[in-house]
Amino acid sequence: MVTKAQLEAEVAELRRQLAEQSSAREGISASNSGKQADSHKSMTDGIVESLDEWSTQLEEVMTELEEFPHKRPILFALGIFTLGYLLGRSR
Repeated sequence: MVTKAQLEAEVAELRRQLAEQSSAREGISASNSGKQADSHKSMTDGIVESLDEWSTQLEEVMTELEEFPHKRPILFALGIFTLGYLLGRSR
């Protein structure tokens, strides 16, 4: 059976190793922080551009949907009738 003193010694050793790893990572992260900042900025810019494109496409689709009943009223009425029929039969 493991004694309390052995467990405390093992915990102290693990804390020392963790402190060493943390200090090593801080040295590496300081040199990589500039690279990471550029990487994050380019990633953010890419996401913003994608969202802009998506919003533009969504606006175009919404405009088409708003104009559809005016451009093709018979097709629109037939579509509404079919949708209502299918929903009524689904129960």
